[in-house]
Amino acid sequence: MTLNFGRVAYAYDRTRYHPPEVSGRIATAIIAPVEDRFREPVFLELGVGTGRVGVPIIARGHKFVGVDVSPAMLEVMRYKIAGVARKVRLVEADARSLPFAKDSFHAVIGVHLWHLIPDWQRALLEALRVLAPGGMLYEGWDVSTGPSEDWNIQERWRELLAEMGYELKRGAHTRRLDEVERALEQLGLEPQTQAVAEWVEERTPRQTMEILEERLYSYTWQVPPEVFRPSIERLWAWVQETYPDLDQPYPIPWKFMLRSTRLPE
Repeated sequence: MTLNFGRVAYAYDRTRYHPPEVSGRIATAIIAPVEDRFREPVFLELGVGTGRVGVPIIARGHKFVGVDVSPAMLEVMRYKIAGVARKVRLVEADARSLPFAKDSFHAVIGVHLWHLIPDWQRALLEALRVLAPGGMLYEGWDVSTGPSEDWNIQERWRELLAEMGYELKRGAHTRRLDEVERALEQLGLEPQTQAVAEWVEERTPRQTMEILEERLYSYTWQVPPEVFRPSIERLWAWVQETYPDLDQPYPIPWKFMLRSTRLPE
């Protein structure tokens, strides 16, 4: 299965957000090294989605180009930046074939991106092609830093699928990040990773189930419809037995990781 981004654009915007102070710290971590080197930097984000990373950069007055294959995702972002879009360009395009000239940008950003692209090597080379000498390639991702009821519910779903004879495979995002890091190192580059923000999200069992049911996690896309639907029905039954109040929030601790790679001059 491939995800219909148009169907879930608003769900992504609703569920995959950062608190304002976290967004600010992420934006600062991305912007500051670029501002130190370039007078009027231009930022490009691949897979810009609904703008959770891009909007705070735009709000600080920087020139920004966002690329996404989903017109619905871009439409949500256009609505969000309607009042501050003077220096913004949103482009419907494939990250593997960017419609930009060589050395066009001072920073290229990709957040939760590489695992969504089967031939990610093409997208990586394109990102490096359009990046100016001395520019920064940024890769970002959220990582949960401790146990939570959200993880327990996901684990129960994995167990139910196993009982039905289906092995759920997770971890594609982490494996792809490792592959990209090795590729960058083989090119003679030196990627550096750091945590730039921490926060705690409040989420309810109902919200966890809705995220799974809407297939907002990429690892859910592989599950065939004939297995997915009955497994989710069984999971709903288990959740309703396990959590007397489906709207009682529980905490999920998060970190935002940022990997930075500077091109040589």
